[in-house]
Amino acid sequence: MTDHPLPAAVPPSRSGAAGRPGAGGWLFGPGATRAEQVFAWLAAAAGLAAVGVAALDLDWSWWRVLVAAVLVVDLAGGVVANGLDSAKRFYHGPPPAHLRATGRFLHHPVGFAAVHVQPIAIGLLFAGGVWWWGTLWWAVALAGTVLVNRLPAHLARPAALLVVTGTVFAAPAVPGPDGFWWLPAVLTLKLVLAHAVPEGPRRTQDASIIATTSTVGRTSPNVR
Repeated sequence: MTDHPLPAAVPPSRSGAAGRPGAGGWLFGPGATRAEQVFAWLAAAAGLAAVGVAALDLDWSWWRVLVAAVLVVDLAGGVVANGLDSAKRFYHGPPPAHLRATGRFLHHPVGFAAVHVQPIAIGLLFAGGVWWWGTLWWAVALAGTVLVNRLPAHLARPAALLVVTGTVFAAPAVPGPDGFWWLPAVLTLKLVLAHAVPEGPRRTQDASIIATTSTVGRTSPNVR
């Protein structure tokens, strides 16, 4: 699988004692600021509000409400958390030396996507929809992550956007469990677009090209 290079100008991330990332490191990436974390929690709160409103019209038992709440916090908050520069530096950089096989598997974007089996669980635990609904969207997110991981870095983001857009248009055509119309889109947003796409390795180079082009345009007004 293709390992996308990181920008040379990005400073090293901060981690816990002895270079071990704490729980916050796995969630947001070591070095995430408090403001960045607040945005992730706000996204999670928005997801909770949406699920809460939906639950008012659904005959869910208390444990189904709890499952839905935990799921939406993970996925909606994860869209923002995994899109942070600190998370991308952590997950797309070399894995910490202390990690064992399981940790290294989870550190890799494809492994990270593979363990997100929540759609399969939702398809089994909640009424409504076809039985293979959860497996379908888990497979779509995993395949999209594999695609993005194998492409050159400059094509990773367009490919991820294509997967998310296709999911948004295709999801209504596949009957799913009541109250989870949002899951396919948010799942691919988190795993394919936010998590699998690395930081832009050509950001500094592109900025230099834009600056040079602007300078040439200003200093050569008479060029025909």
